[in-house]
Amino acid sequence: MKRYKDIPIKNRLEKIRVQFLFDHPFLSVLALSIPHKYQNNPHMLFETDGATIRIDASKAWGVDDSKLKYLYAHVLLHILLKHPFRMRGRDNPTWNRSCDIVIGLLLGDFKRVGSADDDAIVIESFRDKSVEEVYHALYRESDEGEGVPSEDNPTLQKMDIIENEGDTKAAEEEIDALIIQAMGAARKQGNIPSSLLEMFDEITKPTVDLATILHTYMSESFFDKESDFSRPNRRFIHQELYLPGYRYNKNRLSLFIFLDRSMSITADVFGKFLGIIDGILRLGHDFEVSVIPFDEQVAYDEMVTYNAQDICPKVVFAKGNGGTQFEPVLEYLNTHAGEKNLAVILSDGYFKIEKSPAVQTLFLLSEKKNIKRFESYGDVIYFEL
Repeated sequence: MKRYKDIPIKNRLEKIRVQFLFDHPFLSVLALSIPHKYQNNPHMLFETDGATIRIDASKAWGVDDSKLKYLYAHVLLHILLKHPFRMRGRDNPTWNRSCDIVIGLLLGDFKRVGSADDDAIVIESFRDKSVEEVYHALYRESDEGEGVPSEDNPTLQKMDIIENEGDTKAAEEEIDALIIQAMGAARKQGNIPSSLLEMFDEITKPTVDLATILHTYMSESFFDKESDFSRPNRRFIHQELYLPGYRYNKNRLSLFIFLDRSMSITADVFGKFLGIIDGILRLGHDFEVSVIPFDEQVAYDEMVTYNAQDICPKVVFAKGNGGTQFEPVLEYLNTHAGEKNLAVILSDGYFKIEKSPAVQTLFLLSEKKNIKRFESYGDVIYFEL
């Protein structure tokens, strides 16, 4: 047996980087540009926070060159697809497993990228899905919201992704520049798998944040308003811009926010969403907000209501049992229908719907493939929190 322990891992990785230069130039660009830190890792030989690669040389013993090449490509793809930056407070084990599933399928389309290790996760049912879609599916499968081993792969998920902390915007901008350079090199050589190109195009498209989308929607599609200089818009006064405020024709808005407890969302992430809504409403509306969790039924005992005079509350909710029924929500809205009501349904969209609610309804869906199905029943927006 070859004594890999006797060959410094730095030398072994240098050899792999030369191979990547000819076979996979986009991996080579990243491998040559991303800082490598040699340290004791808590879990894996390679770990990354999206801006650095952390290498535990002690874990390289027994890993042959072919498997080392595969693991190196694996962690580089985590960086290329910005998995640590896209984590956004999600459950760590589930996110790691979701990313490994996506990368396992991608690397199956590569040539000359080494041999998969014994823990590689390849589940065909997830092919062509984004990591967020895989995460939502895995989250629904677990009552506790944790990634669990599947029958296809009985081993535990690898923990090689560390959520990026600190000044993430600056770090992400630096990585974006490297990614564009890497993919430019790959396109010139023309041997990059189409599946990776599609994912790359997805993460590099300019995105509009949810706050902007919701503000535009609620201002232009829902509120009846007239410009009014008697109540100026104070938002840009510090720039000496005096814009008209708005006078609303009706006094109070009743907003129902229905939270699908079966979806993959944490209390912290939902708190950010509620903060966005609260910020929009306080621009000049008299309002009452009711936050209502639901799964197979409406959770009346967990309902939280506040108005314009209250501070936006911290909403705590229990995870549902996995099933979702929309009929109880429909009954609630039909009972409480009013002229100045708006319902927002925050869900992944995995439930049956046959009737439109009696109030204007916005479906905020975390699963792209469900958007078309809901277009007949209200307004629909895809979101990633």
